[in-house]
Amino acid sequence: MIRTWISRIGPPLLLVLLALLPLLGTLGEPESFVGDPLGELPVKVWVYETFARIGVLGGRMDVAAFPNLGPLNNPDPTGTLVTMFLRPLVGRVLAYNLLVVGQLAASMLAAWALARALVGDSVAALVAGVVFGLSPLVLAYAVTGGVTDILNLWPYPLAILGLLRALQAPRERGIVAWALVGGAFGGIGLATCPYNFVVFASMLFPAIVLLPMAFRGGLVPSVDYLTEDGAPPWRRRLITLGAMGAALGIVGGVDALYIHAIMADPDSQMSASAVSATRHAPPYAFLQPGHRDRYVAYLADYVAIGKDALIERTTAARFYRAFAPGLVAIGLALFGLYKSPDRSAIALWVGIAVFCAVASTGPFLPLTGHLAFTTPVNAAWLLTQHLLPGGNLILEPFRYALPASLGLAMAAAYGAVALCQRVGSAGMALGFALPLLVLVEVAWVSPTPWPIPTGSLVVPPIYTELDRHLPPGPILELPYFDHGTDRFFREHFLQQLVHGRAIPNEVVGFVPRYLAENQFTATLLWTEKKTGLVTVTVTAPERVDADRARLATDGFVGIVLHPHGYASKAVLAEVEALLAPLGPPIEVGARNIYRLAPMRGR
Repeated sequence: MIRTWISRIGPPLLLVLLALLPLLGTLGEPESFVGDPLGELPVKVWVYETFARIGVLGGRMDVAAFPNLGPLNNPDPTGTLVTMFLRPLVGRVLAYNLLVVGQLAASMLAAWALARALVGDSVAALVAGVVFGLSPLVLAYAVTGGVTDILNLWPYPLAILGLLRALQAPRERGIVAWALVGGAFGGIGLATCPYNFVVFASMLFPAIVLLPMAFRGGLVPSVDYLTEDGAPPWRRRLITLGAMGAALGIVGGVDALYIHAIMADPDSQMSASAVSATRHAPPYAFLQPGHRDRYVAYLADYVAIGKDALIERTTAARFYRAFAPGLVAIGLALFGLYKSPDRSAIALWVGIAVFCAVASTGPFLPLTGHLAFTTPVNAAWLLTQHLLPGGNLILEPFRYALPASLGLAMAAAYGAVALCQRVGSAGMALGFALPLLVLVEVAWVSPTPWPIPTGSLVVPPIYTELDRHLPPGPILELPYFDHGTDRFFREHFLQQLVHGRAIPNEVVGFVPRYLAENQFTATLLWTEKKTGLVTVTVTAPERVDADRARLATDGFVGIVLHPHGYASKAVLAEVEALLAPLGPPIEVGARNIYRLAPMRGR
């Protein structure tokens, strides 16, 4: 009786507790966010609060990318919804932190539920929850780097679970119900993060080859039999696909059409032309293994050991990447493939893991940064790029590590069952121990950041006082680059929530169009940093004086300068010389304010 209770209540409870571990660094620091404050964290906080006002899925953006105002889709509608309800109850910081751990818990529970349905053992299925929900890329890129839209992983195991249950259902009514559930979760996945939907759709390529073998091997025992209603296998499968497709189209199709409409709008901040211009085409220069801001994983990354192997890149924001799931997870998958009677089912998930891991390396299939092909030979990536709908929109092939972790998680669950059965009465204890071993290896042995960095986001008091020094209207904040690095001052977004004025900064991680086109602001940004991965080119220096005056004509009322944000005093002196024709600045705290328009009534 006690063992039964433990096997039912223990697994989900353990997964929820493990999801809370990233919050350890915030203990005693109630104002600390989980994640690196120099990552995308300020932007995501801004996104949640801004889109809560203009529309959860998106809408016309009037406070960013000024003066190129236009519609923009919400990059993380889940975060907006969750924090919109939590923020009045617990505040901005805790609302964000609860969003993160809640998404981690949801992903782990979803993977556990799918694995339990596959292997028939709720305790052994625990390992799948940890391997998937706390995968290195999730902890490094999504949590530490603040790219929270990636955390919308939970719909995909649930979509597959709905498909599995539909194929197992004894009656047509059950087939339709479960297929609708599976399709609905697929649609939710599309609506919550379209990029995740595309990368998880890549699982279809290995599934097309391996799924028939898995069916014959008993993946779905009832698939070769008539239902109680007398439906033959072909009818069952047709009903399943039809119902799933209908639900997916209804739930996700609305969002897909909305995004398409935004991209087709000529005033859009995410136009189709702008998106296509930043995507990859031969000779795939940005996907070369040696690229400074590499968008691909190396095969060696999946077996990397030690924190020195953590990939850290600072372009626009500070990002972290890690891929090594640990030898425990890999060993369990291989053990299951060798010892489990369900080899054909395990082969399906191993095939998914391998295919997606290989796809994550991009066109040149790099083993390391110095050992790769010189021509595009990676068939897995080429399939996703050219045959997968939306595959050409994936800027970062390393995202295919996400479905790879789902494949590995399911294969590891099979291996965990086989191992637990071999130890007899100690099997349950081993089932609870294996996910802890996986987590220990990921946290302390693999390159994954641990403990997860935390920090506070403090807005200087000056941003509550701008109305005393500037008339209403948009402002430009300088410097744009953080101390001459390739990192943008993404804190400008958080400050915008305080002062409420429009800013030229754009949500996407590129230099704003206006700042690059206006030759005065282009000169200011070029002066900040003349070299690096991200630079701004001055194409018409003769326009600098005219474009200085144009700032006010285009609507800007002031420039807020942070003197201590530059790489050196010499660079600051150059910038101040460019700003000198605007008149002497107003010194307020640690900022200098340059007026571009006179104060009314003065």
